Amino acid sequence: MISENNEDAYSLMIDKYQPLVQKCADHYYNHYYQYGVEKDELLQEGNLGLINAIKFYNKSDKCLFYTFAIVVIKREMERHIKKNLRYKHRILTNATSLNDTIGYGDLVIEDTLYNINDNVERIIDDKYYWQILYEFKFELSDFQSQVFELRLNNFSNREIATLLDVTYKRVDNAIRLIKQKFKSYIQIKI
Repeated sequence: MISENNEDAYSLMIDKYQPLVQKCADHYYNHYYQYGVEKDELLQEGNLGLINAIKFYNKSDKCLFYTFAIVVIKREMERHIKKNLRYKHRILTNATSLNDTIGYGDLVIEDTLYNINDNVERIIDDKYYWQILYEFKFELSDFQSQVFELRLNNFSNREIATLLDVTYKRVDNAIRLIKQKFKSYIQIKI
C-alpha cells in the first residue's frame, strides 16, 4: 500500500515505529547532550530516517523492515551528531550564556557587553570590574578589541559591521569568540 502512495498506510507506519525513533533519540541524547546535541533535533533526524526507510525499503533484499529502519534511523542521527561535533560548530556548542554571572555578585555578562537603555559606566561602578574589562581588552586580537569597545558603547552588530567595513557574520563570530574568551578570562580573575 505504501508503494502505491497510500497516505493512511504511510502514517500508520510512522506511528508504529515512532517508539523506535524515540528510543534511538534517547540513547544518543544521553551520550551526546554535553556536546550541545538537542533531543528535538535527534527526533527530527530520526523521523527523516524513518521516512527514508519507508520510502526505500525493498522486500527483495531479504531484510526485515525493522532492521532496515534501525540502520537508517541511526545513520541519520549519527550524521547529525557528527555534523554538530565538527570544529566549525564547536563555537556554537561551547558558547557562553549571556546570563552567566561574574564572580560572586549579581553582575551578568550581558550587562558588561551592552545594554540598550543604560550606560555601561552606571552598570559597572566598581573599579575592580572596570580594571578586569580594561585588562581583558588586551587579551583580544585587534579586530576583536575594536568590536568589543564598540559593543561596550552600545553599537549593534550591524552598526559595527558598517563602521568597520566588514560583514555582519564576521562581527557576530567575533562577539561569540569574545564571549568565550571572556568566560575563561573571568574565571581566572575572579
